Formats: sequence, structure tokens, C-alpha cells
Amino acid sequence: IESVKFASAENIPELPDDYSGNLEDVNSDYPTEYLKRINLTGKPPNILVYVGSDPKKVKFEEIKSIITECVDFNSYTVYQLLEKQVLSVPWLDNALLLIIATSEPISDMSSKQFLNFMSKGGKILGLSASFTFGGICVKRKNELNDKVQPFV
Repeated sequence: IESVKFASAENIPELPDDYSGNLEDVNSDYPTEYLKRINLTGKPPNILVYVGSDPKKVKFEEIKSIITECVDFNSYTVYQLLEKQVLSVPWLDNALLLIIATSEPISDMSSKQFLNFMSKGGKILGLSASFTFGGICVKRKNELNDKVQPFV
């Protein structure tokens, strides 16, 4: 044990007893403006917003403005995923996050695509959406009042 202790001590550079520097001195060689977020999934930094069959872009634009305030708009791009594109456009491998923001029922085929997206490492954020993940049933609180519920 002593030999390991002394061998390790030989490789440690001499440090001053009184370090009076500050945090800025430590990071001076690496300005934060050059640090980029590491993408571990390998997917392009795209965020898709699905608003169902809403023909106007009003809802999409509202969500996009909120999202661009929350994330670095220089690192991420926000696109609308139209209902007709869910099954036809190869978006599964080209997005990091899918935001589902529709109160309309989502078709079984679209739900399968969304679950497939998740299985490939994508993330889903549901905003007042009826989309649920296999077997999970979401109900309003007032529907559950005065009823016996199964314990799982």
C-alpha cells in the first residue's frame, strides 16, 4: 500500500498551498461560447411538433415560439410534422424530440409510428394530447370519482 501511495505522489504536480484564483481563471482556456451540447443519440438536432390536422399554423407557431425560448435556437431546429407526413416522410431517424400537441384522437398507425420513434431513442413530450404508451390509460379526475379503481 505504501508503494502505491508514493508512486501516486510522484505523478502529482506541485500545487500552491494558497490558491487565490477564481472560477473564471479555471475556465479561461475554454470559453463557454465554444462548448456545444453533445448529442449521444447521433440524431440530427431537430424538434418536431405534431398538432394533428390543424390546417392553420397558429398552434404550431405558438409552440415553436415557446420552444425556441427554452432551447438554444442555434443548436436545434423546430419543424412542424403534418398529419400526412407521419406515415410517409422518413422523420423517425431525423429528430431528437417529438412534441405532440393535439386534443384530437390519434390514429393507431400514427401511434405505432410514435412508439417506433421512441424505441429508436427519440423523446416524446405530450402537451394536452390523448397519446398514451401501450396499456397506459389516462382519464380525467372527475371520471374516476366515486368509482372503484384497480390497484396495479
